[in-house]
Amino acid sequence: MLTGHLDAQWKQVMKRTLEHATRTRAKILDSAAQTFLRRGLARASLSDIARVAGVTRGAVYGHFKNKSALFNAMFEHATLPADPFLVEWHDNQRDPLSHLKSELIRLLGNVLRNGKARRLYSVIHSRCEITRETRDFWHKVHAGRKLAEQRIATALRDARSNLQLPDGIDVEQLAIFVHSCLMGVFVRSLGEPVSQDPGQVAERVVALVFCGLSVVQNTSVNA
Repeated sequence: MLTGHLDAQWKQVMKRTLEHATRTRAKILDSAAQTFLRRGLARASLSDIARVAGVTRGAVYGHFKNKSALFNAMFEHATLPADPFLVEWHDNQRDPLSHLKSELIRLLGNVLRNGKARRLYSVIHSRCEITRETRDFWHKVHAGRKLAEQRIATALRDARSNLQLPDGIDVEQLAIFVHSCLMGVFVRSLGEPVSQDPGQVAERVVALVFCGLSVVQNTSVNA
């Protein structure tokens, strides 16, 4: 009887310890994003992050071995890919171009509105200096960009198969054009006040990008 009672108490202690560790880890990750945005990745220290989080430096090291591991964990915790324009895509879309357009509007809207996605991608594209410490992460960023472009190219390839784009069109180059346009708009937005209607801005921008696709389509047909 006593053993069972002690077991129950031990389980409660372990549960509270785990919950505390989880809350502390989340607080550190949130504080890291704030600190990196304010100071930049190279200048921010784990001591700075600990101070903002209201924990000891040892507590930060208890969860993350270094700043690079902490930076990687920020994106894993937020379940965000390395690139903000990685579209969700499945085979056999009935209307590939319309689906691609909807996906791009959704993703651009995510990074134009104030929230976790904008904050974390802002760290990468405005506050993450390329140093020895961030080299591995930058490799992931470049790999993420390639994957995002490949996913857009797959969508455009499906559109071409559905006769929505001309046969001879270079979908790989077109995907680079689409991705570059959206990334340029996002990076430019970082120096301006956050839009009051990010969804509407995203719709307008993507519509303009698709106007560009129409020009390419007409040019290909006329050629």
